[in-house]
Amino acid sequence: MIRYLTIVEILDIHHQVTRQSGGAEGIRDFGRLESAIAQPLMTFDGEDLYPTIVDKAAALGFSIVMNHPFVDGNKRTGHAAIA
Repeated sequence: MIRYLTIVEILDIHHQVTRQSGGAEGIRDFGRLESAIAQPLMTFDGEDLYPTIVDKAAALGFSIVMNHPFVDGNKRTGHAAIA
């Protein structure tokens, strides 16, 4: 069974990333963060859009980067979330 990262865990990752590498902390758009976290769970016609753990991780990281939910550190947070 796959365990998906929660919003709290992603926020903690973001906090750690900005603390370690610099930059501003903070959420720019909470809805975009929720959308990014939901992306790996997406289905179509009852089938997972991202069937493997690698696909799901890539979808999560890509969505964090592209949705730009944070003030700073989106690429770093997206990368750290899939590691």
